[in-house]
Amino acid sequence: MPEKIASFIEQIANAVLFALVGISIGIGQLLASQEILTWRIVIGRALCTGGIAMASGAVLVWVPELPLIGQIGVAAALASLGTS
Repeated sequence: MPEKIASFIEQIANAVLFALVGISIGIGQLLASQEILTWRIVIGRALCTGGIAMASGAVLVWVPELPLIGQIGVAAALASLGTS
């Protein structure tokens, strides 16, 4: 497999991982809250926090050598603070 394709697949996998981190944090916040849950609220919060977590990839502009675990930490931090 050419290196460009492998790099692209790795970037897609990282983006999906960041989105899943954000989605799980958003749903966890909903489950811990006292508000009445509807499917619309759950899906909306999951989409918002997933998108915010994916935006954490922008940190690579400032710190290009940041390891994956650091990127996941930034994604989690942004997702938990983003919709509050």
